[in-house]
Amino acid sequence: MGTPKILVLFYSKTGHMLKMARSIAKDAENAGAEVRLRKAAELAPLSVIENTPEWKVIYSQMSDIPDAMVDDLIWMDGVIVGTPTRFGNMAAPMRNFWDQTGKLWMEGTLIGKAVAAFSSAEMVHGGQEATLLSMYPTFLAHGLLIVGIPGNVKELYKSGSYYGALSSGEPNDTDLIVARHMTHRLVEVTKKLRG
Repeated sequence: MGTPKILVLFYSKTGHMLKMARSIAKDAENAGAEVRLRKAAELAPLSVIENTPEWKVIYSQMSDIPDAMVDDLIWMDGVIVGTPTRFGNMAAPMRNFWDQTGKLWMEGTLIGKAVAAFSSAEMVHGGQEATLLSMYPTFLAHGLLIVGIPGNVKELYKSGSYYGALSSGEPNDTDLIVARHMTHRLVEVTKKLRG
């Protein structure tokens, strides 16, 4: 059966999704997966980032993480996708990444592979669930199998959603525990799909 290959693909501007993505990548490794941590390529001009102190700091904190390439989707057995909410949708850099996957869609490359998702907004009820749900048509079009979080995860009463892991602002310990449950489930489902 071998070790499942898990891609953790995210976009972050404020650092909240970065914190969650690094935690998820570690959790996937601890669950026995080979992991690639990749970020959606930034679309904003570097001059804008350089002139926004908070953004510049987060951008530099991600300098060790390669930009995602479509080939990363070919490599993986399962993927965990994270994006902050932009009016209930994916952030533009993440949308841009998926818009480059038409050839994979035509070839059916991702059919039968597992996907889970996570999102963040600056406030409670800031559109996190809407963002997760807005991602699913893209995943379903690719034939990806969506892995949610079962209701027996008691931390769901404080954070997260059946649809995926969430945070309001910087992820707290409960947010990261829910993300860990989601990650472990994705790895287990991926192992079963491979087996």
